[in-house]
Amino acid sequence: MTSHPDFICIGAQKAATSWLYNALRWTPGVFLPALKELHYFSQVHCEDAARYAPKQRRRRIDQFREFHLGKIHKNKYQKMVLRQLEHIDTETVDDDWYRGIFDFANLDDICGEICPSYMTMNMRGIRHLMSMNPLVRIIVIVRDPIDRAWSHIRMLARSEHLDININAITAGKSPLTPYLQYTDYATAIPRWERIAIPGRLKIISYDQVANDPYAVFDEVTEYIGLKDAKPRDDLTGSVFKGNQVKLPDALRLQLLEKLAPQYEYLETIFPDLVPTWLERHHATS
Repeated sequence: MTSHPDFICIGAQKAATSWLYNALRWTPGVFLPALKELHYFSQVHCEDAARYAPKQRRRRIDQFREFHLGKIHKNKYQKMVLRQLEHIDTETVDDDWYRGIFDFANLDDICGEICPSYMTMNMRGIRHLMSMNPLVRIIVIVRDPIDRAWSHIRMLARSEHLDININAITAGKSPLTPYLQYTDYATAIPRWERIAIPGRLKIISYDQVANDPYAVFDEVTEYIGLKDAKPRDDLTGSVFKGNQVKLPDALRLQLLEKLAPQYEYLETIFPDLVPTWLERHHATS
């Protein structure tokens, strides 16, 4: 048993990371924490995550406890989840706390964590994460930059505890910076590549997941060292199907301009895919 993750999915946010979590969490031989996003390293090394991570964990812990405690007859999995939540539920987080989460894994399990806030961490945060396991395998799922940013905006606009006004963003009265930060593949991915061992950083496109989720499942499970794994559930359904609000043309034009460096960078990785993204956006705007 190892008290650290063997693989980490670092994002991107709004790029099928919840699909990956749901695809892997029931797979025999894989252990994922009961909470999808622990935010440990980003909380320690990023000012914004230091503010939101404890609150987000608190909300998720309360939701999970309410669900599992409501079961009259608890199975083995539910009892394990409740023990995990008891461990996770603390105001003080440190390396021992983080390692302790993976102590819940079975002896031969391949352990992982999926947390999109890690993608944008600074070098200090990346080195801290890598110190847990220098051989960790890293997964990045990238999505069309405009689609990712627009999905992010819509998600936050629906949040009851936030005051996000889409009309103000479109009119230029509210900054786009928070949404562009999590779409900065051109800065974030090379930063991780400088630390990761060659061959231990895999980049997947959101389009691959949408077009052939079973092929992506096979690719990921083989990459993390679990060959011939079989998914327990249907992989074709959407995890969180957002409200399909049309992207305003004015905002699309703003995003095309501001995200141009991201398309240029991603075209070096997906030379056939990126032109189709841009063609669609130019045809729509």
